[in-house]
Amino acid sequence: MADLKSRHDAVLLAIGLSKGKPLGIPGDGMPGVVDGVSLLARVNRGERPQLPSSVVVVGGGDVAMDAARTARRLPGVESVRIVYRRTLDELPARGDEVKSALAEGIEFVCQVQPVAVAAEGEGGLTLRCVKTEPGEREGDGRRRPQPVPGSEHALSAGLVIAAVGQEAHNAELAGLQLLNGGRVTADASSLRTADPKVLAAGDGAFGGSSIVEAMHQGHKAAYTIGAMLDGCADPAPYRTPYRNRHVAVAQAPAWESTPRQEPAFCGLGADPSTFTEVDATFDEETARREASRCFRCDAETGSANTSLRAREGVMAMAHTPAGDAAAQSMLLRRRLGAARPVPRQDLAATLDDLVFLPANLTRLVIDPYREQCGTAIRLGGAVALGTPFIVSGFDDAPENLRAALGRALAEAGSAYLGRQALGEAPWLQIVGADDTPASAASLSIFTQADRAAAAKSSGRPVGLLASADTLNDTIEAAVECAADLVLIDAAGASVDPRAELTHPPAINLLKDAVDHLLRRRRLGAIDLVFHGGVRTGSDGAKLIALAASAVALGVAAHIAAGTRLEDANPFADSAEPADASAAAVASLIRALTAEASMMARCCGKTKLHNLEPEDLRALSVPASVATGVPLPGRGVTGDPAATAGAPMPANAGGIAAELRI
Repeated sequence: MADLKSRHDAVLLAIGLSKGKPLGIPGDGMPGVVDGVSLLARVNRGERPQLPSSVVVVGGGDVAMDAARTARRLPGVESVRIVYRRTLDELPARGDEVKSALAEGIEFVCQVQPVAVAAEGEGGLTLRCVKTEPGEREGDGRRRPQPVPGSEHALSAGLVIAAVGQEAHNAELAGLQLLNGGRVTADASSLRTADPKVLAAGDGAFGGSSIVEAMHQGHKAAYTIGAMLDGCADPAPYRTPYRNRHVAVAQAPAWESTPRQEPAFCGLGADPSTFTEVDATFDEETARREASRCFRCDAETGSANTSLRAREGVMAMAHTPAGDAAAQSMLLRRRLGAARPVPRQDLAATLDDLVFLPANLTRLVIDPYREQCGTAIRLGGAVALGTPFIVSGFDDAPENLRAALGRALAEAGSAYLGRQALGEAPWLQIVGADDTPASAASLSIFTQADRAAAAKSSGRPVGLLASADTLNDTIEAAVECAADLVLIDAAGASVDPRAELTHPPAINLLKDAVDHLLRRRRLGAIDLVFHGGVRTGSDGAKLIALAASAVALGVAAHIAAGTRLEDANPFADSAEPADASAAAVASLIRALTAEASMMARCCGKTKLHNLEPEDLRALSVPASVATGVPLPGRGVTGDPAATAGAPMPANAGGIAAELRI
């Protein structure tokens, strides 16, 4: 190990489980008692040892099946019995293996527990056993076998093969305290061991499994080693990204009624010791029939999980003729349909209740529409950005994700809003009561007005953080200290994106801030940044039309990055590698910027920040009151008293409710 570490920056241990466990009963070290792993290794090396005529295999897993079926093919063997302490239905071995073993004449002796091995005659063995019965349930749900009093009996055998488990064996690793209890001790998420340069994967670290799991751990190991070589000590945990292969959902209309295609069973063959193929291969037509039976759950949900209702819908569409447009349309509507919401009058104002004025769309000025729409802004007079969409909520992200996201935001012309810097991205630092303004910050946003005033007097660009409870006082303090920017936290949780998951943003705060600045004749001198509930480019365009200079993405950015905000640690099971997550966030910003500029061009603007409240109309009274945007049929309303007792337009609540779906 020392030599490997001296020549390499990372070492992966994939040593497997090379040693079979003993039976753990008296006499298990006698000649004639072998472990299944050793026997299988000898046969795989090409040996064909002569065995006694009677062989007993103890165990019920896949190694037990392999050992029994291998012994059945070796010279001298006439009978093979498998002794298992539970019932046949509880065998942990794969069903196909059990079925094939039975077909090859192997006898299963179930609900029998060996208790000792003794010599019998000349070279023979006696396996002393007791019968068992189901007892209390264990942690895995199976019932613990209990010995039946007075059921002692003996089985004669020439060879006893122990297949009761496997363990890793390596004296050097044990001496280095890397091997404990027959396994290499490693973290399941990162595959790291106690040695910072050594990782472990596969059966030798986590026990016997499938080749699919082994491949997954190989991907995980490559990801973790790549992060190590890049100098990242704390990368985001790896998770296999989902990539749609764009394969048709159903390959055959008769997939639901097509039975499973069984390969022809060849069994032992004419000369068992040659180990010929046990199962014949499929011809092309049979392979196509078997493949057509796949439910394609991955195409349905992007995972191995899918609901029964969704699966039945896919199956119904599959065996409905493609030319039956009416039936296919009905099935599609059933899949997409949802109960029509009942309009409510007590809903909070949301951005969905604002739309761009259709009349402006009909008066489209063709030349500005063809021109490029400017989206650049100098935020707070100090931070030059190519887009008004910035990102927040990644202060606690792993190091490699922060670095990748910083590069991606810088390339996209965006910035990061938070308490911690994010790599190369321009940084709008939120400075709390216990925080110190960082020299690396492009602009410092204080939670305390007196500290903002002191920083401003030293010539630094500063901002203030305002919430629903502090808005008026914060705006007044910003005017007094000539702050460059006010961050409006409409989610109400100190710029925590999780708050967006529980309630809509208080969009009325933007109008209140604008009104205050208008009264003090400082609108335009102090930039307003809105945080909370922004999901689309249209959302951003609406807020800019209401006088926001920039908008911060919280939940939307996390969804793009593949994190799980509903978990205690959103980054513990991220959906993509760091570079892919960062690229997805950058793509989101570019898409939202393009969408917002499209809205501006449709309103005849050549610059996104030329949008005005007059370009909008409200679809509900709450939205009109919160933003001052006119409600069609009512005129301008910003005063709740102006709408008291007035009837709601018949279609307004319904349209707003539908837009919220």
